[in-house]
Parts: sequence; structure tokens; C-alpha cells
Amino acid sequence: MQMVNEQIQSIQQKVQELWLHAQKLTKENKQLQQELQEAITAKKALLKKIEQLEQSKAAFQIGVDTWSDADKQELASKVNGYIKEIEHWLAVLKSA
Repeated sequence: MQMVNEQIQSIQQKVQELWLHAQKLTKENKQLQQELQEAITAKKALLKKIEQLEQSKAAFQIGVDTWSDADKQELASKVNGYIKEIEHWLAVLKSA
């Protein structure tokens, strides 16, 4: 009888450990889902910004023929800065 009681206690302990592990996994899952939602929101914002930048680029391209070389250089510098920022945030999203 002693052996049966020990086995029951062992099973109870293992069930309790499994329950605690399941609770931990549930908490981690909720956290990961929240992080995913945040990443999705950030991605949508970045895509919107990319679209706006593409529209701005198209608008600038129309008038670029009348610009001076200094104006063209300034625009190229700004566009390169935007591209670096976009690449940075895309890398952040990929690592998330």
C-alpha cells in the first residue's frame, strides 16, 4: 500500500509540474502574441510610410528636371536617409 501511495504522490507531483509548465507556456504565448501584434502594427506603419515616400518621390521626379544640381544633391541625401531608416526598421521587424 505504501508503494501505491508513493506512486500516487509522484503522479500528483508530475501533474502539478505539468500544470505549472502549461501556465508558464500560456503566459509566454500571450506575451509573444502581443509582441506579434506590435510588430504587425509597426510593419503597417512602415508600409504606409514607404507608400507616402514613393508618392513623394513620384511627385519630386516630375519637377526634378528643373532643379539645380545642389537641389538634386539635397534630395538624394534625404532619400538615402529615408532608405536607411526603412532598412533599419525592416531589420528590426525581421528580428522580432
